[in-house]
Amino acid sequence: MKEIIESVKRIISAGVPIMGHLGLTPQSIYKFGTYNVLAREEAEADELMNHAHLLQEAGCFALVLEKIPATLGQKVAASLKIPVIGIGAGMHVDGQVLVMHDMLGINKEFNPRFLRRYLNLYDQIFEATKHYIDDVKSGDFPNETEQY
Repeated sequence: MKEIIESVKRIISAGVPIMGHLGLTPQSIYKFGTYNVLAREEAEADELMNHAHLLQEAGCFALVLEKIPATLGQKVAASLKIPVIGIGAGMHVDGQVLVMHDMLGINKEFNPRFLRRYLNLYDQIFEATKHYIDDVKSGDFPNETEQY
């Protein structure tokens, strides 16, 4: 974490705002080896809390907590002065975020408990794409009115 904090400070000093991200970081899935909930054990929870404070002290304007126990999300949010945004971190943080593709049902394979799908666009996109391919193969697309 020391290297990350040093990098955060350098980037912020260059005028680039940074939002920290703790818990599950999908870009580090190979490091963690799993999409399981993180920081369930007391030692991991304490480490996450410490890292949250280090990121705040380094100058982060906000923090994302991903896929951690709700009680820990609440505890972290209550202990920081910066806003805490949750994605699978419970309801007692300052705000919520969902990935648009997941929320709209564009991706069917990813189904964590924290995800609420508001639409099922996967099937509609699949059917539309299939129809487009059929139209191209049959010569129906583009037709005379769809070209210059």
